[in-house]
Amino acid sequence: MMIRNTTSIHRLNTDHGLGPLNRYFYFPLNWVNNLFPYTYLDPDLKISYFSCEDLRSKWLQLPTTSSPSRKLSDLFWLSLPWNPIKEELGTIHMLDTGCGSGNYGLRLIKWSGGAIASYTGTDIKEHPNWEVLRGKDSRLRFASVSADDLRRHIPDGTNFIMSQSAIEHFDNDLWYFEQIREYICSYKRSVIQVHLIPSKACLRLYGLHGVRQYTPRTISKITRLFKGFSYRMLFNLGGPVCNDLHYEFIVESGRDLRDLKAQEYDQRLLAAIEADTQTPQIAPAFYALFIHSNWKRKVF
Repeated sequence: MMIRNTTSIHRLNTDHGLGPLNRYFYFPLNWVNNLFPYTYLDPDLKISYFSCEDLRSKWLQLPTTSSPSRKLSDLFWLSLPWNPIKEELGTIHMLDTGCGSGNYGLRLIKWSGGAIASYTGTDIKEHPNWEVLRGKDSRLRFASVSADDLRRHIPDGTNFIMSQSAIEHFDNDLWYFEQIREYICSYKRSVIQVHLIPSKACLRLYGLHGVRQYTPRTISKITRLFKGFSYRMLFNLGGPVCNDLHYEFIVESGRDLRDLKAQEYDQRLLAAIEADTQTPQIAPAFYALFIHSNWKRKVF
């Protein structure tokens, strides 16, 4: 049996509930885990800075009160080169791990221009919304699956594996990627992965949330698993202006002000994203990890 691994120095998971002592240790342990973000990097990991083309037109397609990290993530999904991806993969069969309510299924089908032929969402617990979504689109499927037991449940022919704000909740995140590696090596055809994950700034912004945050150093523990048959890219999303806006509207006052000041928040978030894209950021709000294995033609 393979040893189950994690990128973290601890296994405190707020999803399981933390006693007073563990709540105290959660913050310093994550702080230590986030130290030295640009050391011991995967030498083949290319770090890029996300700048959204046609930002203002894409903006109108998204909810007005999303958090900065969620807005940035959705802009990244909208901006993916879906046509080249479809040309590379052929029919796209997507697996979304840690899908929660499953709402990204319909969104991604729409944002990809209908390029996704099937979407399978998995999460450890069944969500009431899954049945509703199944009735809306026959391409949507869902299953209750633990990330620790993913390998047996990856549908045959899956060629696009994704997660949105999920892997920070997995106790054994390296084991999750080991299972994906095993599948890709047996599949022997082109597979793309996209994972949207929190940066170290999210410890201040989200507090007791999941297990961990990520840095290029800890992400390199993941990307090295795919060395030799994949190219790996890490996109920095947003930066300190977005982070300060998040803190002001969601954290600082002790209550969420986004609905109360929706128009102001929307305008200031747009300005914050534009400001952060003026210069490359080494302290992003979020990351987008892109891994393309067994590729015939690169899409980035």
